[in-house]
Amino acid sequence: MKPTIITLIFVALAMAQGPVKAPAKDKHAPIVGFAQTKDSTPIMDTDVFDEAKYLEGVGSDTSTVNAKRAAHEAVLTREFMDGFNDSKECDGVILNGKGDNKPDFELQIIVDSHDTPKQKAVWHYILRDLHNNTLLPVGNDDTGKQAAQGVCVAVWKNTDPDHLKKG
Repeated sequence: MKPTIITLIFVALAMAQGPVKAPAKDKHAPIVGFAQTKDSTPIMDTDVFDEAKYLEGVGSDTSTVNAKRAAHEAVLTREFMDGFNDSKECDGVILNGKGDNKPDFELQIIVDSHDTPKQKAVWHYILRDLHNNTLLPVGNDDTGKQAAQGVCVAVWKNTDPDHLKKG
């Protein structure tokens, strides 16, 4: 429930910003970098995150659940990366880790219910245009591959709207 509320808040913020102007045509391919914060990972498993926060609140040891979260987030990252590498929509988009290249977009992915029995996973992604400091429409998808495709389509719509028609 909390991730849905968070997503709705981000959607409201993105809508309140009005139409997004396309940045000036750069000569380089669009670069997407994962959001880097001390409190969250670039791809966050909310199920285990909530479990860890609950255990912290009641004063229990969180080491086991933190290890579980790291393992889950590694699997989710692999799923997203496989989708990114296999999607034609992502051809030409550079996914940047830490390094010298400054990203054009910042990405945060929140995955909810991926390991909850009888519930469908939901991949929420939040993409921010760093040149205009604006949030782009938030995506909600069922798989890492769909999330990767949605991220790439949003990037192309904001950098070169005709790119997807070319391929």
